[in-house]
Amino acid sequence: MPSTIPFLNERLAEAARYALMRRLLPAIRHNIAGTLQPIGMMSAMLERRMKAATPDLAQLGKSAQGLNTLSREAAAVSLNLMTWLAPKDNDRVAVNSAVEESLGLMATELSFRGFAVVNQTAEAVSLLPKGILRSVFTASLIALTDSTDSAASVVVSAEGATGNIRLTISLEPGGTPELAAMGSHMPIYRALQWADVQAIAEAEGVRLDYAADCVQLHYLAPSGAGVE
Repeated sequence: MPSTIPFLNERLAEAARYALMRRLLPAIRHNIAGTLQPIGMMSAMLERRMKAATPDLAQLGKSAQGLNTLSREAAAVSLNLMTWLAPKDNDRVAVNSAVEESLGLMATELSFRGFAVVNQTAEAVSLLPKGILRSVFTASLIALTDSTDSAASVVVSAEGATGNIRLTISLEPGGTPELAAMGSHMPIYRALQWADVQAIAEAEGVRLDYAADCVQLHYLAPSGAGVE
């Protein structure tokens, strides 16, 4: 019987990650579409210029160059967004950079639901595996905001150094009550529960402490693991 516990824990974490990805897919789709729209606009403009009675070759060259730049930028952004679908990513990134990326991905949904984000992690340059920050932090952010229908300011802070880092997400008075009262019309898969977050946190070696208006993530590097 004890041998089945790790197997069950792995399956719980896998199911929780699936729920997290389902919640993130609309945001990923929205961001990918946002990178492709300028390409369509530039292509339409290039087509109009080519149909001119006497096409301006210099302008056509500039438009083609702009289209090439937009295409490369869109490819880079899209490829990065697709890496969110990989649950295990051990590349180490600065906490502030990863937090900013996660908040940026969730920005539209949070705004529509009446939340205002206050990111206080600008000085947090300690390193953590990207997969931990993307999965546990983002799941905690979603679960905490799913737990209330009221507008609030979502305050994110960090303390500690590489190998012993604490991230805190708290709900404080603020936000846009008018939007919260209207309710979000964005389609969601289902609310994330703390049991989902706990399953992911345990799989990633993160200690999770949460209350109605606050969650703290405590990452301790495994014994013998190198720190940078």
